[in-house]
Amino acid sequence: MADKAKQSVLNKARLDKFLLSLSVPAALKNTVSKVERATHNHSDARTMPDTLQFSVYGVVVPAVTILPNDLPYAGQHLNVSTHSRSKYDDVTVNFTIDNQFNNYWHIWRWLDVLNDDKLSIYDAQGEREPRMLLDDYQTNFTVFGMNEYNKNVVEFTYTKAFPIGLGEIMYNYRDPQEAESTLTFSFSQLHVNLL
Repeated sequence: MADKAKQSVLNKARLDKFLLSLSVPAALKNTVSKVERATHNHSDARTMPDTLQFSVYGVVVPAVTILPNDLPYAGQHLNVSTHSRSKYDDVTVNFTIDNQFNNYWHIWRWLDVLNDDKLSIYDAQGEREPRMLLDDYQTNFTVFGMNEYNKNVVEFTYTKAFPIGLGEIMYNYRDPQEAESTLTFSFSQLHVNLL
């Protein structure tokens, strides 16, 4: 028993070993209406921060696929690379809702800019130009993977990302766990970097 490998007490499986960080896009900034500013006492509902962070768990990295191409050769078939990536699947992350519902509200507001809940149009507040530039509502999402000492060790950057879905709020008064939800986002490219 004395020759057993010693392991750090901090090296434990945790649910939230990933941190999602993103800059708030132009279309989301200053989206609160004058009525909300005048009547809502919650300070986070009056302004939009420049960056958002979520402590996430669950699926955070999609599959990466570079398909082969089948070439007929000498009466048989030769597989070669197409040198192109397949379209990435949308990513869904699970996150814990903070006790002021700020992280949930910011994503809901982003989705509301993309399609207003009353008028069903883009940017019903009229803050953005009607031509709807891609950079207005897209941003880079960065997911940091942490080690047992809570140090960032890997960085996944999803370029030109934007939310496409916000899950139901999962809570139960019989269950002592915190309220949870899901965020689904679409993106263009994935970059991976070891830190």
